[in-house]
Amino acid sequence: MTISVFERYPQLKTLKGLIPDEVVEKEVGSRADDFERLRSVAEKKIPSVRLCDVFPPELEKGSIQLQNFLGHWGNVSVEEVCKIALIARFLKPKKVFEFGTYNGMTTLQIALNTPAEAKVYTLDLPPGIANRTKFRLKGLDRLVSEEFRAKFHTGLGSYFKGHPVAGKIIQLLGDSATFDYSPFYGQIDLIFIDGAHDYENKKSDSENALKMVAPKGVILWHDAYAVVNYEVTKYLIELSDRLSLFHLRGTSLVAYLNRT
Repeated sequence: MTISVFERYPQLKTLKGLIPDEVVEKEVGSRADDFERLRSVAEKKIPSVRLCDVFPPELEKGSIQLQNFLGHWGNVSVEEVCKIALIARFLKPKKVFEFGTYNGMTTLQIALNTPAEAKVYTLDLPPGIANRTKFRLKGLDRLVSEEFRAKFHTGLGSYFKGHPVAGKIIQLLGDSATFDYSPFYGQIDLIFIDGAHDYENKKSDSENALKMVAPKGVILWHDAYAVVNYEVTKYLIELSDRLSLFHLRGTSLVAYLNRT
């Protein structure tokens, strides 16, 4: 008897009504065994830690500000956004770079928890080019880019538009695989990677992030160990062979601290 992907992973039932079941079965169900194998490998290679295991203990004792932070499908969880905000508040970054604006919920929380003079750069696709990117997007990513914001009555960056901290946020538009990052090399104190979730785009975004990260800077990846995005886990396993990565316990976040 064949078990549907929704029976195997009940959390995916939240996708019902948002996208066709056959897309979930094709992109997730057909690769579920690959995902389970990769997750097992990742759990052995990437240590799962508390924030205080890799950051000074005072980070966890810090206060954060959150506004309009519940989001919808495709956004980070409440625990994830709290940990991102704690890291942002602790680092006091001068410059932040986000891959994948989406509706801007995470962007807003980062802006709320960084110094007044900080610049938060956030990159997303311009409307209408999801089918014309350098690396072909997965079907789910195309739907998220083209349809999900409309389904939830939001727009690109709508969570921060008109907000008092919006002046700190610089919206960039372009295909992340062809965008010119050279003006940011070595300058970004905090990078959040949550754009396309296929292997090629995730590798491209990550390699560019590694060129941009400043000394003592931090890179965060979202959707590690997420069944809908198994290729993210695949790439992070490979990256862990040359960098010290840490999985933040209770989340799908993986962190890299640039010790140089």
